[in-house]
Amino acid sequence: MQMIRLLFFDLLFQSSIFIIPVDLFFLELSSENLLIDLRTPKEFKEGHIEEALNISVLSVDFKEKINELPKEAPVYIYCRSGKWSKKAAVQKDSLGFKKIRDLEGGYISWKKFNIIE
Repeated sequence: MQMIRLLFFDLLFQSSIFIIPVDLFFLELSSENLLIDLRTPKEFKEGHIEEALNISVLSVDFKEKINELPKEAPVYIYCRSGKWSKKAAVQKDSLGFKKIRDLEGGYISWKKFNIIE
């Protein structure tokens, strides 16, 4: 039901940024999706979602790295708690990404959901 609601609002409002709960985030992930961990390299090494690309939102070349990524495919992002990924999603939206999915609660919620890779 949540997925249907999400798709409905996506079509209705043509918004590209959605904050989605961990269970839906998990269901939508596939090897074809671009998954970006926005935390520092140190945090990334301590644990991350499998197949995530680490592009720290705090790096000086963040915008340049993000701008190199494909714009048409859905982009799945997360940080530690969700705070930084919300800010990054707004930047990504302004850089021309069509669909951005932000993990509600970040990596903390991922670990609580017991999906540690």
